[in-house]
Amino acid sequence: MRRSRRRWQPTLPHQAVIGVDVAKWNHVAVAALDDGWMAKPERFTNDVEGFSALWRYCEEAVREVERYTEFVVGFEPTGHYGEALARWLSERGVKLFQVQPLHTKRAKELYDGTWRKTDAKDAALVADLCRQGKAKPWRPPQGVFAELRLLGRTREQMVKRRSQVLNRVHRHVDVLFPELPKLFGKMDSPACLWWLRTVPTPEEVLAARRRTLIKGLHKASHHNLGEERVDALRAAAKRSVGIRDGARGHRAVLMQHLDELDQLTASRCAIEAEMVGRLEQVDYAPNLLSIPRLGATTTAILLGEFGDLRGYRHSRQLMSMAGLDLVEVSSGNKPAEDVEPSRIISRRGRRYLRQVLYLASLRMGMDALAGPRARMLDAKVIPKKAVLANACRLVRVMHALVRDGAFFDAARIMS
Repeated sequence: MRRSRRRWQPTLPHQAVIGVDVAKWNHVAVAALDDGWMAKPERFTNDVEGFSALWRYCEEAVREVERYTEFVVGFEPTGHYGEALARWLSERGVKLFQVQPLHTKRAKELYDGTWRKTDAKDAALVADLCRQGKAKPWRPPQGVFAELRLLGRTREQMVKRRSQVLNRVHRHVDVLFPELPKLFGKMDSPACLWWLRTVPTPEEVLAARRRTLIKGLHKASHHNLGEERVDALRAAAKRSVGIRDGARGHRAVLMQHLDELDQLTASRCAIEAEMVGRLEQVDYAPNLLSIPRLGATTTAILLGEFGDLRGYRHSRQLMSMAGLDLVEVSSGNKPAEDVEPSRIISRRGRRYLRQVLYLASLRMGMDALAGPRARMLDAKVIPKKAVLANACRLVRVMHALVRDGAFFDAARIMS
């Protein structure tokens, strides 16, 4: 008989399971004892005195049952509130396990038949799921990988913030000079930003000297735009429907948003330079950078999210972390037995990691992964699915390069 893959069993008969509901100021712990019994919950503060009280609580739970010799701690990865506690316990040799919030949410009603939500119930539910094997070991990023994760998440926040500010710029431009976006490809291009800083309203466009605008736009666009574009903008300004009442207020706020946009762009560039510097500390970074068009910033983000690639035995673990692992969708009501069951990605991993892999494979589909992409498109594969397949292929290539200490070989991909 063929055996299926064995599920991970995080707890053993000699281990007491402590579930912790993490919060900002106070945590709640519940010990899962023998035969489904739960110890009385205890609340402790998020400081060294509270951590010591939790340690005493765990030791009492071990003494409660004769066969217990050690304890493990399970918790939900809810933001940064539990990071100090997890590090404190890990330094003392305690095994830590993570239970996904989605699992606790769906098991909440099964636990006691109600949607009741309390800190004690959440902690007991975490302990119960951990004992059932519905948890995974907690592996914190260490060294340079911890720094790369922090820098990568900070860069993500800056990109989001910059998009928000750029949307506000669009709002004011649509009121002051709605014809302008049609004459520039991108609102955040150097030429458009120079124009907005110099003559953001139609009145200022018509009042400015034509020759001055031509020279300034020619320089700001790196000699790509000039007299023809200025004439088109002046013609649009003459028939513009932009408002005049309150235009000075819109202009003042627009200038503030442009300043903020420049500051965010400079900060993002500084963060990316810091990430590239940290990437030089990774021994196998040159192997990954040998992949065409992967880029140092993208590599740094991926290593920050994945951690040390040498700690993974198989590339399937990486794809599962990114939510790119396939799940089957089938039932007994298929119209015919020969119909293939549909498969979709699980989307249960890290959203940001999946997004970066998708964009990287989209870019590499024109270079390093062009051959596999062309074969899939010839086979009538949906383009989006082809990009996702290339994202999985990229993960396998990265894992293989680190595992074998090799450099990218385009011939193996194209074959």
